[in-house]
This record gives sequence, structure tokens and C-alpha cells, in this order.
Amino acid sequence: MNWAAQGQSFFDDWDFLTGDANNGASQYLDKGTAIQEQVAQAADTHAILRVGSKGNYLKRKSAKIATQKSWTTFLATMRFSHTPTGCGVWPSFWTNAPGVTWPTGGELDVMEYVNDFPSQSSFHVGKENKCKLNAALLNKPGCAAQPDINKMDYECYTQYPDILGCAPNKYPLRTGAQISGTPGVYAVEHSQSYMKVFFIPETEMPADMNTNEPKPDTWDQWVISYYPFASSDSSSPGSCTSPMKAQQLIINIGTCGDWAGKVWPLGSCVNRGQGAGMGPVFPGKGKGQCIADKYDPAHDCCTQFMWDQDGTYGTDAYLAQSAYFNISSIKVFTPVQEEVIV
Repeated sequence: MNWAAQGQSFFDDWDFLTGDANNGASQYLDKGTAIQEQVAQAADTHAILRVGSKGNYLKRKSAKIATQKSWTTFLATMRFSHTPTGCGVWPSFWTNAPGVTWPTGGELDVMEYVNDFPSQSSFHVGKENKCKLNAALLNKPGCAAQPDINKMDYECYTQYPDILGCAPNKYPLRTGAQISGTPGVYAVEHSQSYMKVFFIPETEMPADMNTNEPKPDTWDQWVISYYPFASSDSSSPGSCTSPMKAQQLIINIGTCGDWAGKVWPLGSCVNRGQGAGMGPVFPGKGKGQCIADKYDPAHDCCTQFMWDQDGTYGTDAYLAQSAYFNISSIKVFTPVQEEVIV
């Protein structure tokens, strides 16, 4: 075990990032303010990250934390009992290469979802660190298929809004409510030749996880997403060469913006009616009505719901009940170098 965050010192080795690249309604707080506002709380047995009260105009207080360390080959685990759920919520557990222009260092979204849409793993690279996965390796006869949920034909190059990166995922996908209702561990293993994402329910936890001597080679039954970098490149030389720089771990709870706000009309959040936990009426710009447009936040459905200026929607209570992480620990393991005996 190379590094761990747990107990009262959970937040000691994290940076609290305040920038929001997703045009959302989150006001990410610095460390001192986040702790003072109880957006970040550490206890003996767990840590909490939550969406808090209203902040600046049309913003909700939240947190985005990034490890101060980064790793090349590693196994990272996040053990949790609750993940954020609900309309307008955009939680993510992901990795990124600090100090490298995005996405040329690689980005892995281990767990990410919005509103009532299911979570998926996805991977993002630039032209300099290009990577196209071999579809045949992810759809072998007799094995569970991993279709590219992004419909990019396993091309991991990313240029938003139309080029989304690769997202091989094993079905069934699970919504935030289903994830939160099944406590367990999300894990990512990055070796020199591949990357695997696991989800292990608490009821199936292997003994090696509890002894801090994890053996991910025995976890294939819990793989939910697989990235065969070296094998893909071997089958098509030059197709996937060194796509990942050293990665830091990041956890945040976004709200609205480029994804959660954009798809607001497509799920169960739209036109649910008035009252506690219910959103504004779509479409229209009249009183109590809204449009799905991040560039017009005063009328954007998701942003209106988050801001809840008159308390019409009961958003404070709604978020307090569901929009939080409860994390027992986050640990990073690195390979043990074998001793060479001469």
C-alpha cells in the first residue's frame, strides 16, 4: 500500500480545486471553506463530500478534491457506503494527469453519471497519445461483451462536444440510485499494458481486499470495463502507444452544466410537477418554466432547480438526503519490485 485516505486525516493529502470546466452550477470551495461549510467532513470511520447550501448567484456549494500524489502503474480502490444521487447531480470518481494539457495525459472516468442516467467508465486521450482499442478483444466469443457505450467504435481520442472518447462497459449499467443501494468498492488497475475497472459489492468482498494485500488478477468476475492498450497496439501497431501519463485521483460532485443540464429533458427529472423535490416545468421561459440551456442559466431547468430561489422545489432537503459521498477509504497500491537474486 503506497498511500491511503481514511479516518480523521482523510483530507490531509488532497488539494481542493475550485475551477469548473463543465459550465455547471457548482461552486467548488477551497479546503478551509469546505470544511467550515460541512461540504467536506471527516470522521473516524468515514468521510463525507456533499452538495451544500446556495452559494454565489445560481450556484451550489460543492467540492472537487485531487490527490497531491500521482502514480504511473497502480491499483486504486474507493470503498463507499453511499454515492450522490438525484436530479441535477453529476458525481465522478476519475483520474487525470496533472500538469499535462488535457487530454494528452489521459483521463479515466471510473464512475460517472448524471440525474437518473446509468454510470459508465470512459477513457479520453488527445492526438499525441492516441489510442484506439481493438473491438475484437472486448467482444471475444464466450466472454461478456463490452460495447462502446459512447458509440465511438472504441476510438479514445476526445474532442467535445461530438467526439466523446471510448467507453467499453459490461452490461448491465447501473444508475446512481442502484450504485448507492449496493455499497462496495470501485477499483482501477493500471499496468504498463492494460487498465481494468472493477466494482465489487460489499457482500462479495474478497479476503485479500480486507487484508490490504489485494490480488486483482483474481478479480475478473468483477471487471466492468477493460482497456487492452498493449494488445490493441500489437494487433495494429501504432494504434495505442503509451496513452497514460502519471495519474492523480479526483472526486467531485458537479451539478447541471454540459451533461446533467443538457439531458434534463430526457430523463425522469423533467416535468415531475411542483412541490418538494420536484423541478420547474419544461419548456418555456415563463414563471416556473424553463429551458435546457447552460448558456442561459437564469432559465436553465437544472440551474433553476439547484438555485431554488423561493424554496418552491424543496431542493435543500432533497440534496441533503441524497447528494453526498460516504467513503470509508481510498487506497493506492503500487507493484512490489521483485528482488533479483544473483
